[in-house]
Amino acid sequence: MQSPLVSEAPSQPALADAPDLLDSTEAGGRIVRGGVLRLLGYGSMVGLSVLSTALLTRHLGVSSFGDYTTVISLVTVVSYVTDAGMSAVGVREFAVRSGAERDALMSDLLGLRVMLTLVGVLIVAGFVIADGYSSALLAGAVLASLGTVALVVQHTHTISITAELRIGTLAALELTRQALSVAMIVALVALGAGVLPLLAVQLAANAMLIAPTAALARRQVSLRMAFRPRRWLALLRLTVVFSLASAVSVLYNYTTQIITSLVASEHQSGLFAAPFRIFVVVAITPMLLVTGALPLLARAARDDHERLGYALSRIFEVSLILGVAATLATLGGAQFMIAVIAGPKYAASAPVLQLQGVALIASFVLAGWSFALLSLERYKQVLVANLLAFLVSCSLTSILASSHGALGAALASVCAESALALGLLVALARERPDLRPRLGFVLKVALAGAPAAVLALRWGASSPVRMLLALGLYGVLIVLTRAVPGEVVELLPGRARRGR
Repeated sequence: MQSPLVSEAPSQPALADAPDLLDSTEAGGRIVRGGVLRLLGYGSMVGLSVLSTALLTRHLGVSSFGDYTTVISLVTVVSYVTDAGMSAVGVREFAVRSGAERDALMSDLLGLRVMLTLVGVLIVAGFVIADGYSSALLAGAVLASLGTVALVVQHTHTISITAELRIGTLAALELTRQALSVAMIVALVALGAGVLPLLAVQLAANAMLIAPTAALARRQVSLRMAFRPRRWLALLRLTVVFSLASAVSVLYNYTTQIITSLVASEHQSGLFAAPFRIFVVVAITPMLLVTGALPLLARAARDDHERLGYALSRIFEVSLILGVAATLATLGGAQFMIAVIAGPKYAASAPVLQLQGVALIASFVLAGWSFALLSLERYKQVLVANLLAFLVSCSLTSILASSHGALGAALASVCAESALALGLLVALARERPDLRPRLGFVLKVALAGAPAAVLALRWGASSPVRMLLALGLYGVLIVLTRAVPGEVVELLPGRARRGR
């Protein structure tokens, strides 16, 4: 899930200065092309992530890799909780303020974010101590948490870059971070390093990016950390509901891995860790696709409800088509993915990935519904839906992972993601019945996906062949049913459009 704060209604100056592009017919094409650009950059990062995961699984072994993933998951959860939506507030406020007022805000923001993240370091250390981890894992967890502090400093400097829509610069910085991390992991694995130095990679990579990022942002803002608690309280009051929703949206996903490490054996926790990493990487994709549409949804929610319905319908259609494709890829290619990323020791993880892949359908469609509710300023409904998913995740993981290990944890993930999607859909339908998805389109995609799923699961070919054939059959059936939205077809080359 994304941070809900990004959808908060902007102040009046921001609305007045908003570009007319959002009201134009060109906005849809810009959003689609921007989503493609984000995906290309993310695809490069995923490729590097696959390399590092493949090295780590083979180097650390099943149990140690489970410990490593649990610590990383814990650090990720705490970092999202302590961020409290501040980064999104910074982007918005930077765009509507100027001069000394803006510089003061940025200084307060940096001080608050660093202080909250340092509290998170203590939380991570306390959890590791309470759970009885070794001293090496405790030290590694602290170093990984301090890496989040470095990330906060670096990321706060990117606020001015984000506000200026320098997407290429942001993508380059993110890709550089990933490349640095992977390069250090490769070197450490070659040297035979243990879990402790590997957990310190985040700190080193994030710290190395602070100086170049500050240089890129210096012409717009010079950040000096300020510690003014009264001004911090004013910032927190802006974000309290959004912060809770943002935190819970991350918690319900990552707590599955954390709870599994507590209630299942080390071996089962390790078997769940590899497919969990794959699931998290793929589940981010719909957020990247839909994030670019948020300004358009917010404008339409304010001015043109008919346009909001049209935009949300197209988002749902594309998301459902891609979500089913992602599920088919995991159903057919799970053995191949696990073999490439984790190695033969994780062969038993393939059925876990297949089961968890079913949740990707919900992951893809819920992104649009979440952004629609945020555009309509229904923040409490988003929070309630995320709390429901969190409760489902915690309760079912505790029960199923303890009795059925990694497979039980995967089933809990499917149930939690489905509960979140259902909760968001119910909230949206109650608020605006006209925004409900069309049943006829859902049936088209189901008719195209069902035979492809049978091919992915039942046909006796190798895993990569089943995956490719299932996706190919699905693509043909989607075209034959004319389920592809016209806006997407318009972006195809002329010959491809005529062929359709």
